Amino acid sequence: MQRWFYTVQPDAPALLAERAARQAILEAPLPEVAAEEVTRAPEDWTALLDGFVEAGLCEKTGVAEMQTEWCYEGRSVPQSRVIMLGVQHDYARLSQAPEVEAGAEVIRQYGRAAHAAKQVAGWLRQEGWPLSRLPGR
Repeated sequence: MQRWFYTVQPDAPALLAERAARQAILEAPLPEVAAEEVTRAPEDWTALLDGFVEAGLCEKTGVAEMQTEWCYEGRSVPQSRVIMLGVQHDYARLSQAPEVEAGAEVIRQYGRAAHAAKQVAGWLRQEGWPLSRLPGR
């Protein structure tokens, strides 16, 4: 489906604008890592994720046990738990498929998801999430 969307009017202004906005999000740097690690109970870290929903960056957050089937073939995630972020598509826009607006909506929401993920990652870095828990640290 994704390949098909890239072949149908790939130069449509709505698609180009959403791709440019998403690319700017992907290229934005993460903040520096906090000087000191912070200790919090796991449920406290999880509860703080609600702030991202309240801020409108995403519609849902949570923590889940990592499932190998969530990875692309040939990839792995060494962490046992992952932060999940949910963004909701605009049904009215998606229902216009195969029109360009449906494709633009998908790109828009993938951009929102990337923005939310970068905001969460930046927050963890600034809040002093114990990076020493990560593999290779």
